[in-house]
Amino acid sequence: MRATPASSGVRTEIEVTNTYERNATYSVQISIADGKGWTAYNRFWLQDVPPGKTGRDDAVIGSKDMGPVPQVPRVYVDEFTPIVDRK
Repeated sequence: MRATPASSGVRTEIEVTNTYERNATYSVQISIADGKGWTAYNRFWLQDVPPGKTGRDDAVIGSKDMGPVPQVPRVYVDEFTPIVDRK
C-alpha cells in the first residue's frame, strides 16, 4: 500500500496477492490520517483475483476541502476481508 500527497487529496494505491487456490475477492477498508484530525476513508473491492496473482487499485482519497492535505499521510487498514470462490 502506498499513499502520496496530491493537490486534491491523498493518492492511494493498494495491492493484494491471492494466496488461495481459488479466485478471491478482497474487501479492504482503509483510512488515511495525518495525526492532527484530518482523516479520510475508502473501501476497495479487488474482484476475482486469480490464484497466485495480484489485484491492484488506486484512488484519490479525501479533499483539500477537509483542510491541508497531509504531507506525511498515515495509512491504516481498518478491515480486510477475503471472499474465496466455493467452486
